[in-house]
Amino acid sequence: MSISVLAPEITPAEDLLALKGEGKPLGRDASFELQQWLYREARLLDQDRFREWYDMLDASLRYWCPLRENRFRRDKRPELSPQSCAMFDETKETIDLRLGRLESGMVWSEDPPTRHVYAITNIEAFETQDPEVTEVHSVFTLYRNRSERDQSTLMGRRADIWIKSKDGFRLKGRLIVLQQSTLLCKNLSYFF
Repeated sequence: MSISVLAPEITPAEDLLALKGEGKPLGRDASFELQQWLYREARLLDQDRFREWYDMLDASLRYWCPLRENRFRRDKRPELSPQSCAMFDETKETIDLRLGRLESGMVWSEDPPTRHVYAITNIEAFETQDPEVTEVHSVFTLYRNRSERDQSTLMGRRADIWIKSKDGFRLKGRLIVLQQSTLLCKNLSYFF
């Protein structure tokens, strides 16, 4: 007799696209706690402490970075939709596979490793209908350098869904909107 384990329902792309920052702002103390959590997340990524960062992810995570299109203003179609092509569209399971690959020592694009630094700013946190769920918007800058001359700076906005747990917060969903429509960097082997 086999036991079937159902995978958790992944956060829909529609839920991430619906994040508009229109709820009631989180109170000062709760907002400060969440900001500290985001700063900790950035520090863990800076220090390549990926497994500790991985532990901050919820089982239902959708980690999505859709491609942007350059369009004229008269084109009124939404810039992003659930059907948008993506630079990556990941779950906690696929991030685990990426981390396993990084830990294997066989990733040529990360040997020598990329040095990077994240800056997280403009953090806004909003209440949702569920008191355990918070909508968070932020702006990030990622500077990366590899070898002597391979460097790039990526900037963008994030719209997140964070769940309050007994151990802090868990990331349930992240929409990453880069300001570039064409990436000039050589790889995307890092996280935002």
